[in-house]
Amino acid sequence: MDEVRLGDASVKILPVVRGLPSEIHLVANAIDTTAPNVVAVSIGPEELQTLRAYHGGPLEPENFEEEVYVAGLSTWETPTKPPPCFTEAIRVADRRGARLEALDMDEVTYTENYVDCVSGLEVVFQGRLERRLKKKQFRAKTPQDFVIEWDAEVNGPPGFARLQSRREAFMAARLRQIGTSTESVLAIIEVERVKGVLAALGA
Repeated sequence: MDEVRLGDASVKILPVVRGLPSEIHLVANAIDTTAPNVVAVSIGPEELQTLRAYHGGPLEPENFEEEVYVAGLSTWETPTKPPPCFTEAIRVADRRGARLEALDMDEVTYTENYVDCVSGLEVVFQGRLERRLKKKQFRAKTPQDFVIEWDAEVNGPPGFARLQSRREAFMAARLRQIGTSTESVLAIIEVERVKGVLAALGA
């Protein structure tokens, strides 16, 4: 777990793999041992609100990229949706009375950035991505490495890479904002976004 000082605030960053049930223990232990005032998660405010209210069963993948993600992670364990790393963060933070904060863009901001970053040609070429992913032989030896390798394929085109960089910068800015009002933050961030967030924080 990396720690960054933002003024008087200590921000600890916990990388997680979205979907893995084994992350439940990792997240719960991190919150219990660090006892933060704020638990921040790398999802948008709408998703945070949805996860708080959701009491149904497992959900199916929404697109081909998610299907490849699920199939790849199943080499180690069967992933589930909603993502346990975030549902557990909500549960434990609520139990401890910690404030919960969404780090990622809201839907309107994300859409505006998507339109600004991703060209029409790149959207058209998404069909090629599907064909490439079908043939891709992932070489990862751990779930974390797989997610990073998967992300490099899905978000490799320049427009999509630019969009992810903006998301990382946005999350870093949110952490700076949160850090002005508290002394301790635990940021639970998808492993493929951690390096970019740390870079945006100047860490």
